[in-house]
Amino acid sequence: MDRCEKVLGIPGCSVIAAAGALFIAVSAYGLAIQEATVRRGAATQSERSIADARQVFENRCAGCHGIDGRGGERAPDIATAAKTQRRSDSVLAQIINNGIPAAGMPAFSTLDSSTSRALVKYLRFLQGKTGSAALPGNPQNGKAIFFGRARCSECHLAAGAGGFIAPDLSSYGRSRPAEELRDAIIKPGQPSNASGGTVAVATRAGQTLTGVPRNEDNFSLQLQSLDGAFHLLMKSDVASIRRDPNSLMPADYGSTLSVGELNDLVSFLMSVAQQEKPSPDPKENEPSVEKE
Repeated sequence: MDRCEKVLGIPGCSVIAAAGALFIAVSAYGLAIQEATVRRGAATQSERSIADARQVFENRCAGCHGIDGRGGERAPDIATAAKTQRRSDSVLAQIINNGIPAAGMPAFSTLDSSTSRALVKYLRFLQGKTGSAALPGNPQNGKAIFFGRARCSECHLAAGAGGFIAPDLSSYGRSRPAEELRDAIIKPGQPSNASGGTVAVATRAGQTLTGVPRNEDNFSLQLQSLDGAFHLLMKSDVASIRRDPNSLMPADYGSTLSVGELNDLVSFLMSVAQQEKPSPDPKENEPSVEKE
C-alpha cells in the first residue's frame, strides 16, 4: 500500500484520476463562463440602441451636419434632403465607413458594423422614416392636457389650433425621440431647449410693451406682444429695452404634471407630428447637383 492509499484510503492511481477529472471539470466551467461572456458581448455589440447611435451622431456627425442632421456651415442637410433619403441603408453605411474625401467628409472606418448600422437607423429616425414610433402614453389624454390644465395652447399651435406667441409644435415630435420631448417640457431653460426670451420695451410716449422680438436691426424692432399682436417700433421712439433671456414656458411641469401625464403630453405631440404632412421642398423638382 503506497502513502496516498494509507492517508486517503484511495488507491494511488484513483487519486490521480480523480485529480485529473477535477481539473478537466474546472477548466470546462471556466471556458463555459468565458464563452457566455463573449456571447453577451457579441449580443450587446450587435444590438446597439438608438440612444447609443444618437450619442455617436452628436459626437462625430453633428459638428458638421447639425444636431438635427439638417446641415451646418461645413456639411449639407442629410435629414430632409431627398437624395440622401433615397439612398439605401447599405450605401449610407458605406459612406460612413469610407467617407467622401472629395467633399471633405472623413472616413469613420474605426466604427464597427453594428455601430454603423445603428447610426444609419438613427439617421432614418431624423428623416422621419422609422414608421410610427411607440407612444409612451395616451395621446387623447395628452391633447386634453395640452389644451387644458398645462395651458400649452395659450402660446403654442398644434394641429392648427392654439396660440402664436411660441413655436408651432405640429411637427416638433417628428424627428425627436420621446425622451427629448419630455426633456424639453420639464427643462425649458436648458441651452438646447431655450427660446430667445422676451423683451420689455418702454416708448418715449409712455407705452410699455412686453413680448417676443421677431425682427430687429439698428433702427427698428418688430415685437409680438403676448396677446399675439405685432408692433413695429422705431428705436428713435424707444426710451428703453429690457431683455429677459428666460423662456416664457413654465419651468415646473416636472412637478405639476405626473409621469403619466407627461407621457400623455409627449404622446400627443408625437401623434400630431405623425399625422402632419411634411412641407414640400420647392427645390426638390429643380435640376441641381447636390453636394454631399
